[in-house]
Amino acid sequence: MTKYVVESSHSPEECTKALDEMLEKGEDVLKKFAFACESGEHTGWAYVDADSEKEALEIVPEPLQNKARAHEVRIFTPEEIRAAHAEA
Repeated sequence: MTKYVVESSHSPEECTKALDEMLEKGEDVLKKFAFACESGEHTGWAYVDADSEKEALEIVPEPLQNKARAHEVRIFTPEEIRAAHAEA
């Protein structure tokens, strides 16, 4: 499995509807997202383990998927960072 950060944005006008749609996916899905709506950035982010970008996006309710993006991410170890410097 690969780690993804899923980013799901909506407009201020869509905010409560978007949050309702997230809640309809289930409380377990809602708990995976951190939202910045109260600071004016109407976006939610979640860390997801999935086999593909498409699978990662399935956490987002279907009506919001057209605006959502999934970014593959990984955590580097100190050793990997040191090795990258040695190779440069």
